[in-house]
Amino acid sequence: MTNTLSKLFILVAIFALALVGCSGNSESSNSGSNTNENNEVDKIEEHKLLLGTSSQGGTYYVWGGGWADIIGKNVPGTDVAVEVTGGPTSNIQLIESRDMDLGFVTAWLGGEAYNGEGWAKDQKYTKIRSIFPMYASVMHMYSLKDSGITSVSDFNGNHVSTGGPGSTSAEAGNGLLEVLGIKPGRVSAIPTNTAVDGLRDGTIDAGFAVTGVPGPFMLDLETTHEVQHIGLTEEEMKKALEKYPYWSEGIIPKGTYKHQEEDILLPSFWNIAIASSELPEDLVYNLVKTTFEKHEELLTVDPSAKETLVENIKYSTIPYHPGAVKYYKEVGVEIPEHLMPPEAQ
Repeated sequence: MTNTLSKLFILVAIFALALVGCSGNSESSNSGSNTNENNEVDKIEEHKLLLGTSSQGGTYYVWGGGWADIIGKNVPGTDVAVEVTGGPTSNIQLIESRDMDLGFVTAWLGGEAYNGEGWAKDQKYTKIRSIFPMYASVMHMYSLKDSGITSVSDFNGNHVSTGGPGSTSAEAGNGLLEVLGIKPGRVSAIPTNTAVDGLRDGTIDAGFAVTGVPGPFMLDLETTHEVQHIGLTEEEMKKALEKYPYWSEGIIPKGTYKHQEEDILLPSFWNIAIASSELPEDLVYNLVKTTFEKHEELLTVDPSAKETLVENIKYSTIPYHPGAVKYYKEVGVEIPEHLMPPEAQ
């Protein structure tokens, strides 16, 4: 009986050891499988980004929607949500406060923000970094043919829209009115699409809008009304540039718009895509690389993208993000010293 029990005990022990061995092999196998799966997941980081544009109907908003779609399709794990904002100054402030990751700005307002000048006097916005040049936009000044308004001096006494608060349109419109000594009867800071509706129903007499050429809002307006396009004289432009050195001369060639019969002289502003300095270098590198590699797709979004070229990085007034620098060096483009990231200096 004792021998029988001993043999039975030995068999049970052997069987138990066998089970432990099998269990160990199974766990190891599963562990290995999970590790491989986790490694695959780790290779694609998820990035949900917010992009600040401007009011609906503006070039920034149209551009932003198309660019976000291109990024979403070509940069794995990256989703860019397009936000309606007040424009450049709002985008800068939102990035600085960490409420936005990306934004579009004019070189004028971005340069003043980074250096603590102009609208940003005594407060430097240090978290903004350039990532790529977009296009040169032009200040549009407009009314309707039957308004009797044919020059900027005719804005005196009339109801004028400058654009949404914080937008380049509003900042530049108010700046131009001040430097030329023009006093409208009323000035409203409202988004361009709202201003155009006001022009149609007679509650607005004239407006400013800084946008690419051709401007989407203008193409829409001229389908229903005859538009009076307004330019500056050489003397008026000289006064504006003396006051605002970040501005430059721009021309809207005749025939650009349906009712435009001659070239129009107006202030011009370069537009720059910016990002938070806190975004990862590899992420920004992929955003910039994809932007230029998918240039043909960008052209279908808005014709102004024809100026989105690596050689135009010189038009920025804000240092570039290290991820952008990595790409430009890779393609052999030299970055001006004053546009190198401060963290690299």
